[in-house]
Amino acid sequence: MTANRCIHDFLPGECGSCRPKPDRINETVFTTRGGQVFHNWPDCAFLRSGQSRADNHGFRNHPIEPRNWSSVFWDKGTCEWCCAFYNLRNESPFYCEAKIDGFWINVQFIKERFTSYGHREVQVWTQPWPEPLIVTGREVRKKQ
Repeated sequence: MTANRCIHDFLPGECGSCRPKPDRINETVFTTRGGQVFHNWPDCAFLRSGQSRADNHGFRNHPIEPRNWSSVFWDKGTCEWCCAFYNLRNESPFYCEAKIDGFWINVQFIKERFTSYGHREVQVWTQPWPEPLIVTGREVRKKQ
């Protein structure tokens, strides 16, 4: 008896193209020809800063292209900002509270980044939102 094989003649789970999408990675991701990572969000701050950095140094600025996750997942790394939720997969979550729609609610702390002197953005997540939320540093506190 032969096991079911995908259209590329691989066993289930072996094929990079037919394997199920990893949790917390979007079906469509965004990358540039010269980039070393892919991004979950087309407007990712790290993607924009990479484009700006290339432009400021006189390098050719490749366009941002939407791609299927499986076409880049094995060749490029994941963005530390917009793929931070995926990158947490092996770490214990840190729980805190975030002010969302005027209310302090329990959330999972995902990642923070400093935007300018004394200012930061923080990614947090809780049910029922499918994607992380981004709040300012003043809108996050230790659990009360």
